[in-house]
Amino acid sequence: MSSIYAAFCNNTTDLQSVVSDIDKYDRKRVLMTNFVASGTSNLYYLHNAGYVDQLYMDGAEQTKVSDTPNAMGEYEYDSNSDRLQVYIGGSSASDMNTRVFESGQDWSGLKTTVCKEQADLMRSFLDRPIYKRANTTYQGASERSYDFIVVRINAILACADLVRSHDPEKSAEIEAMATNPDGTGLLDKLKRREYVMSNETSFASEKGVIQEISLNGSTTGYIEDIKLHGPPNVDYDEVRVVISTGGTFALGTSSPVKYDVYVKNSNGIRMSKVVDAEQVNGDYQSLAYSARIRFQAGVYVADDEWAIIFQSDELPVGTIKSGQIYR
Repeated sequence: MSSIYAAFCNNTTDLQSVVSDIDKYDRKRVLMTNFVASGTSNLYYLHNAGYVDQLYMDGAEQTKVSDTPNAMGEYEYDSNSDRLQVYIGGSSASDMNTRVFESGQDWSGLKTTVCKEQADLMRSFLDRPIYKRANTTYQGASERSYDFIVVRINAILACADLVRSHDPEKSAEIEAMATNPDGTGLLDKLKRREYVMSNETSFASEKGVIQEISLNGSTTGYIEDIKLHGPPNVDYDEVRVVISTGGTFALGTSSPVKYDVYVKNSNGIRMSKVVDAEQVNGDYQSLAYSARIRFQAGVYVADDEWAIIFQSDELPVGTIKSGQIYR
C-alpha cells in the first residue's frame, strides 16, 4: 500500500553530504560458511541461516525466487525450516564455503524506507504542516521541493538510523545534529521556530520578501530594499513589480525606466494595478501596503518582473526569553 507521505531528502547525495561514507552502513550480515550439498546437482543448503531477504555472493546480488532454485545465482529462503537454498553451477560445497555470502536488503530500497520513516518522525515531532514547493519559482537557491532546513534534518536523522546498528556512538553524534537534550539541534530549533519554513509567517515575510520572477539576460538592475511605513495589514499577497519601460538607470541622469505595481483582488493575485508607469529615481518609491521600494542603478528591460511577498499573522513569530531587572 502506498503512502501520500514521502521523504524530504533524496537517498544519495543528501545522505552523503552528512556522512560521506554512508554506503558502508548497508546493514549486511555475513552468513556462516556451512553450506552442504542438497543431493541435487549445483543446489546447496545452508541450515540455520536466519532470515534472508536479499542475498549477496562476493558482493554481487543474487536472484530471489519463490520455488526451488534451478538457475545460476538463484536462491530461496524457507522460513519454516530456516534454510537457505542456493543454486551455483559448477561449484561444490567446499567451494561454496570459501565464498562470502551476505544477507541484507536492497540498498536503495532500504535507504528510501529509512528516509521516509525519519520524515514521519519529523512530522510527529514538529506537530505542524510541512508543505511541498513544487513550483520552481518558490524553491529558492536550493531548487528543492522542500525547504533546505527540512531536507538537511531528514538526511541527518536517516544517516543516524542507518549507522545505529553498526556504530551506536557515532549514530548518537549524528542524531545530536538534529535533536539532543540541550535543544541545540536543527530540528529542536525548527520546532521552536528559530528557523521558519517558507510557508510560515516570519518577521522577514511581514516586511516583504523579494523574489525574482522573470529577468532578461541583459538586466543588471534590481530592487535593493523595502521600507515599511506601518504594518502591511494584509494576510498574504504577492505584489508584482513589472518594468513597463526599459532603459539604463544611472546616477546623475534622468532615468528612462518606469515600473508598474500589481496587487491582488477578490479574483486573484496580480489583478489590480496600483502604481502606473512611475519613473525609477533611486529613492524609496511607491509600492503597496504602506511599503516603499528602492531600485539599484543598472540596466532594466521591459517586462522584467519581481514578486514581493507579504505574509502576516495575528501572532508575531519569535521566542520568549526571561531576564532579571534590578533596581
